[in-house]
Amino acid sequence: MKQFINLSVLITSVLFAQYTYALPDDINKPLEVQADEAMFDQNSGEAIYKGNVFVKQGSIEIHADYLKITTDTQTKKFSSIKATGKPAKFSQQIDWSGNFVISKGDSINYSTTESKLEIFGNGNLTRMQNSISADYILYMIQDGTFTAEKKDSGRVKMTLQPQTSNSAPEAKK
Repeated sequence: MKQFINLSVLITSVLFAQYTYALPDDINKPLEVQADEAMFDQNSGEAIYKGNVFVKQGSIEIHADYLKITTDTQTKKFSSIKATGKPAKFSQQIDWSGNFVISKGDSINYSTTESKLEIFGNGNLTRMQNSISADYILYMIQDGTFTAEKKDSGRVKMTLQPQTSNSAPEAKK
């Protein structure tokens, strides 16, 4: 069964490959955060936000009940964002055509330095019309690949749309 899941993930990755890559300038945009409460420790580089949290950075949007942002104290760049909620949500535009990746789960860890998204508990990730649900999803943003697995209960579930041809055959005259 594990081989079937690995094969399914490989097939899904190939299908998603034509739509990979997030917008390249998202990570260089300012990080805007709104919340009911905020706390920042300049010495540790950690910021905590609670209650109705909304984050925007370029096309990236995060909604959560609780959010922890870690900043590298040397470079002053954001290194990770951890969000929890019922559910926590993450979305990002993946191309200039306006296509998005949308994900949600009980907890989301977004590593800006590694360009990866981890979704824990009741995880769901949708790209275009393809989707995957699992207890745990690891999504590598830059190359559009992911790993999904059962951690506690349930199973990995994928819905893949058939690929369509970009151009119709020319009619013979």
